[in-house]
Amino acid sequence: MLCTLLLCLGASACSTNEPLRIESPAAPTTPAAQSSIPSTSEWQAWEQPFSPAQVREVLLATDLSAVGTQENSEADIREYLTECDKCLIALPGYETAGEKFQIYSVGTAGDSYSFASFAIRDDRGKPQVALAVGGSDVYLSAGKEGSLVAQEAVYKPDDPMCCPSGWSVRMFRYQDGRFVQGDSFSSPFDPAQEQGAEQ
Repeated sequence: MLCTLLLCLGASACSTNEPLRIESPAAPTTPAAQSSIPSTSEWQAWEQPFSPAQVREVLLATDLSAVGTQENSEADIREYLTECDKCLIALPGYETAGEKFQIYSVGTAGDSYSFASFAIRDDRGKPQVALAVGGSDVYLSAGKEGSLVAQEAVYKPDDPMCCPSGWSVRMFRYQDGRFVQGDSFSSPFDPAQEQGAEQ
C-alpha cells in the first residue's frame, strides 16, 4: 500500500497540464560533409620549401611578358604581386621523377580569379620558375600519368564571370629537366570537377 502511494505521488509530481506528445524515433542523422578547405598543416606543406614571400621575390625578378594577356598585362601582374599579399595563392604541389614543384597562382584576392600560374622548382636552395602560364582564370594542377595540366576558362562575350562556356586544357610533360607541352583540347565541362568526381 505504501509503495502504491509513493508511486502515485511520484507520477503526479512529474506531470504537467500540457498534453502528452508522442514522437516517432529520430531519423538517423548523416555526418556533415567534410570541408574542402585545406588544414593549416596542408598549407604549410604546400609552402615548402619556399614561402610566398620568396616566390613573390623571384616572380618580380622574372620576365613575365609571356604570361601577360590583353586583359591582364605584365604590368597588371606585377602590380598585383607588389600591392596585394593575398593575391599570390599557394596550390597543391606536383611531383614527377622524384622532383617536387610548388604551384602558385596570381589572382584577385576576393574571388581567386587567376590570370597567371607558375610551377616553382628548387634550384640548389633557390626558387626558380620552371613553367609559367597566363590566361583567363588559369590554373596549373597535377594531371593523369604524371602530367601537369594548365586549365583555362573560355568566355564568350555574353558569358557571366561565374559561368564560362568551356575550358581550354593544355598538358605538359617534364622531360630532361624542362616542361614540354603535349596535347591540348577543349572541354564544355570543368576538368578539375570531373577529376574530383572520379576520385
